[in-house]
Amino acid sequence: MIRSPAALSIRLIPVHPEIISRSPHRPHSHQHLPLLFVHGACGGAWIWDEHFLPYFAAQGYEAHALSLRGHGGSGRKGYSHLTGLADYVSDLNEAVHRLGVTPILVGHSLGGVIIQKWLNHYEARGAVLMGSGPPHGMLPSTLGMLLRNPVLAMQSGLAQLAGPWAVSATATRKMLFFDDVPKTAVQRHFTRSSGESLRVGLELLWPNFPGPTWNREMPILVLGAGKDFFISPTMVEATARVYGTRAEIIPDLGHAMMLEPGWQVVADHILRWLERTLVARSC
Repeated sequence: MIRSPAALSIRLIPVHPEIISRSPHRPHSHQHLPLLFVHGACGGAWIWDEHFLPYFAAQGYEAHALSLRGHGGSGRKGYSHLTGLADYVSDLNEAVHRLGVTPILVGHSLGGVIIQKWLNHYEARGAVLMGSGPPHGMLPSTLGMLLRNPVLAMQSGLAQLAGPWAVSATATRKMLFFDDVPKTAVQRHFTRSSGESLRVGLELLWPNFPGPTWNREMPILVLGAGKDFFISPTMVEATARVYGTRAEIIPDLGHAMMLEPGWQVVADHILRWLERTLVARSC
């Protein structure tokens, strides 16, 4: 039996992570289905507050975003290369506990990996994996990036280790975006980003397949971007197969699909899935 977050603590170092929340202006029939968004490497809760939190609040959902330790408003003391994935899972567990209700989890990239690990211990109402690190580990993806564009792959590693300021905004744009994102927007995201833990980077390389406690009846949406430099559509499809579902690939978007000019295509996709899969079931 999978235990609830209140019944099992895997907190390693006590933290009080930042949570940014947006609430609907009016009560809605599915307000009992809160959304909790988890960012990827070098990001923060702010990455969801650009578009996604206001969008889903406008659709009647309680929308919350977590900043992992060392990131966003949880990073006042900076990130540590000793931080591991288990620490981030603990941060997610703390956020769920603070919400006081079981959410629908939405994770991007590293955030998707953290959600997968969390779900090996706990239950959620549903999960969305956006350009998520796969259960097979990131080693195949890393090798693929080195083969496709070794210079950009090395710059990506440098940005994660030393912080985004270690590479140019032009390189950042190539890594994260497909569309012609305005230079001012790239620079704004660039200045709000942080580095990433070396330990986390190493732990991401190895497989993390779901264990026997995984709730196989839980609805899960696996999304990918057609022009993602880090997580190719092939890897997204492999992730979907592990969880017994079909991948849905949105073309002409890069890795940071929630920040691209076409972000609403992704948000609309998630909204339709929520309405079809979870709202109808809860009525």
